[in-house]
Amino acid sequence: MLRRVLLGLIAIGLAVAVVGWLVRFQPWGPGGPIGSPLPGSHAAQAGWRLGADAPFARLEMATAVLDDRIWLAGGLQPDGRATDAVSVLHPESGTWSEGPALPAPRHHAALAADGEHLFFIGGYLGTTGAPLDEVWVLDPDTGSWQAGPPLPEPRGAGAAAHDGMRVVYAGGVGPGGIRADVFVLEDGAWSRIGALGRPREHLGAATDGAGRVWFMGGRQGGLNRNVGDVDLVEGSGIEPLTTVTPRGGVGAFFAPGVGACLTGGETPPFALATVECVDERGRLVALPDMNQRRHGHGVAVVDGVAYALLGGEDPGLSASSTTELLSLGS
Repeated sequence: MLRRVLLGLIAIGLAVAVVGWLVRFQPWGPGGPIGSPLPGSHAAQAGWRLGADAPFARLEMATAVLDDRIWLAGGLQPDGRATDAVSVLHPESGTWSEGPALPAPRHHAALAADGEHLFFIGGYLGTTGAPLDEVWVLDPDTGSWQAGPPLPEPRGAGAAAHDGMRVVYAGGVGPGGIRADVFVLEDGAWSRIGALGRPREHLGAATDGAGRVWFMGGRQGGLNRNVGDVDLVEGSGIEPLTTVTPRGGVGAFFAPGVGACLTGGETPPFALATVECVDERGRLVALPDMNQRRHGHGVAVVDGVAYALLGGEDPGLSASSTTELLSLGS
């Protein structure tokens, strides 16, 4: 009898330990386990489907859409070396081509498109840890990168988007540490309009192209300092909206009728496949999890389809060549 009691107590203890581990390390969202629908959500009708692999593996590249093509600029190769490569996905055919190379290898930069040009902003040069203030502008018709107005201060691992009128850049690592500044590029010059609620880097940016940019997630240093902040920049205002699952190394896109969506990211034990969205009122929406856990990846939307591209399956330096697609619905 005593033996059965002891075995029962041991079994209960193991069960409690397993539950405690899951509560501690399983990513839980505001409405329950990540990937579960949130109250009142509008989710895509089907899940992510696998696309054709890219002819290369990469992470921490800058990503944007121009002329219905998805541009991936710079980043890190699987061996940890930075690259100057610019690769272009043509969604209609699923094929890749090479764009004009960057002036030098760079990683952890931001990329934004205004409908005519690409703006490659900040980042780190080569394998050094020093952030850059450089901005390079590409006109695909001329096929070469030209120096643009430099950032007010060097920045790496920040995020940017074009809100329909101007380029908006926020966060990142600058001189002396992690920053919260929000800069806008208008009429050929940068200005500071304020700051995010908290300094952070490795964050994501998504825009509706109608004057709004959401800055989402990020971290304040190591993987154990992830944050889930969501700040909305509209005009000269910067408004904290809500929080999502804390994570850095994320990608972000805007889905009409759903909101600004944050994908993937990394935590100390593992990368995430999570997709959480926030509308302009701060309401949370869950979309299906990606098939693959990703961080340092690219995301983009072309013709109502979201693309998740490359990045790493494991925290730290890991790079894949996989892609997947999600048809967005209401």
